[in-house]
Amino acid sequence: MLGKLSFRTRLLLSFWVILFLALLLPLLYYRSTLGREIISEARSGALQRLNLVHWLLLQEHGFPDIEHLQQWVEKLGPQLGARITYVSEGGQVIADSEVPSSQIPSLQSHATRPEIIQALQEEIGFHIRHSPTVDKDLMYAARRVQAPGRIASGVVRVAMPVSAVKDRLDALGRNFFFIMALTFVATILVSYILVRQLETPLRKLIGTAEAIGAGDYSQRVRFYRGKEFTPLAESINEMAKGIQSHIQTITEQKEQLEAILNGMREGVMVLDRRGKIQTVNHALTSILPRVREFNGRRPLEVIRSAELQQACDEVLAGTNVETGTRSLEITAGPDQVFGVNLVRFQHRPGEVGAIVVFHDISRLKRLEKVRQDFVANVSHELRTPLTSIRGYTETLLSQTQAEPGPTVSFLQTILRNAMHMSKMVDDLLQLARLDSRGKPEALPTSDAAEAVSAAWKVCDPQASAKDVRLENLLPKAGIRVKANFDELVQVFRNILENALRYSPAGSPITVSVGSSKDTATFVVTDDGPGIPLYAQERIFERFYRVEKDRSDASGSTGLGLAICRHIILNHGGAIWVESPPAGKSKGSAFMFTLALAQGEAFS
Repeated sequence: MLGKLSFRTRLLLSFWVILFLALLLPLLYYRSTLGREIISEARSGALQRLNLVHWLLLQEHGFPDIEHLQQWVEKLGPQLGARITYVSEGGQVIADSEVPSSQIPSLQSHATRPEIIQALQEEIGFHIRHSPTVDKDLMYAARRVQAPGRIASGVVRVAMPVSAVKDRLDALGRNFFFIMALTFVATILVSYILVRQLETPLRKLIGTAEAIGAGDYSQRVRFYRGKEFTPLAESINEMAKGIQSHIQTITEQKEQLEAILNGMREGVMVLDRRGKIQTVNHALTSILPRVREFNGRRPLEVIRSAELQQACDEVLAGTNVETGTRSLEITAGPDQVFGVNLVRFQHRPGEVGAIVVFHDISRLKRLEKVRQDFVANVSHELRTPLTSIRGYTETLLSQTQAEPGPTVSFLQTILRNAMHMSKMVDDLLQLARLDSRGKPEALPTSDAAEAVSAAWKVCDPQASAKDVRLENLLPKAGIRVKANFDELVQVFRNILENALRYSPAGSPITVSVGSSKDTATFVVTDDGPGIPLYAQERIFERFYRVEKDRSDASGSTGLGLAICRHIILNHGGAIWVESPPAGKSKGSAFMFTLALAQGEAFS
């Protein structure tokens, strides 16, 4: 109920209640205190009269009969201003100063009166009550007495009216209540006027605050009464000024961000913490015309790609994404391919979102497909003439072996170059097959140790010619990985041939392996001249050569490492080089990763 009242009403009510209690409680306290004091004085007066009556009663030489006792109390009562009653020990009234002697026998027994009982037990007794006999409130004081003469022993009692005491207390109470009421009314008027004066500046402050809350940040507190409101008014003005400045900055930044987003050629989609589309830029509406109709929905409803939706869910949940970013390629249509980058961000404590950037790489994919088809077709078409050249050259050489002269040298050069070109064509065809095949859905299990042995058998003649030995540090029991055996043999063969080509005579080539969780990392180390840092990222490109000394003098096509990279990527691994290896001053270490077969473990 109080919660529905205004602050002013509650303030006034609270003040008035406190004021009422502040006036009433002292009144009650002083009334109670004065009442006790007045009653105490009346009791003391009654006791003095009782003692006087008792003393006078003992001074008498005796009463011949009850009639004389009645006459005695009738004379003494008015002189003392009190009612005197003599009661026998049995409770029968014998004499009373205010009751005629003819009515005394009809009086009730006083044996049960509290002051009589107390006097008989303790000699003196007191009690205040209304007397129906005289129709007054009386203070009774009684004392046990041994009367002289023929009067039986009993209790003498003195009764004094207490109406005078009550009249004094009532008059005092009426005066107090009048003063309290007058003070209360005056205080109510003064407090109401003061509150009304405070209400005007408060309403101005409230109105200004409401205007600022509604978005009118130009509002200021122009007038306020009383220095008490100066700090509050200045604080509101400073708050409005600060909010206006912050809103202006935020608006400018928002406009700049919108201009940047709308000026981008890439499509941008912003997701809220629930994974629903919150906003998109113009570029995305050009790529996906109906995307604005799907605001508040999931990306899967716009682009039918379960892979994209799964990536969005993982980025928002933070699972399987250590850096908060994710990249993937999706196909949105027959000729529409996007490279998608996802970034997780936190826009307020406890709430995250994601930004999804779409790069249209359809043209690049088409060009890449054209290039792959061109390379595959040209390579395929070159195989037949190259085979013919090799065949005719070998035939001519077999017929001119006994003839000295430049003809044999020319034919040998033609044969050597034809074989080199044939090898290059084979490598190009294999790259084309790897590009078109992509990552297989299920990989077989192969023994990497056997693959190393098979690859080294092919390289053994070249190694024997250079006196280069192999240090195989793989487990003797073998290590099983998820890979195609023939392709794994080719990876080891290409890396070992590359190491043999540049290793000095008599140096070793080391093959080792390490493991991390469910991944095996293979390392092929040589003691060759090494690879410059600037070239370590490019040596896996097709036909890339670092220096002139790494030429095709040994018959290299420049495609071996590119083939290794494609095979490893198709197997879901990674390949890289460190030159020089850790702890060495020269040489190179080629490393690649493969998934361990289920249940495989080694140390």
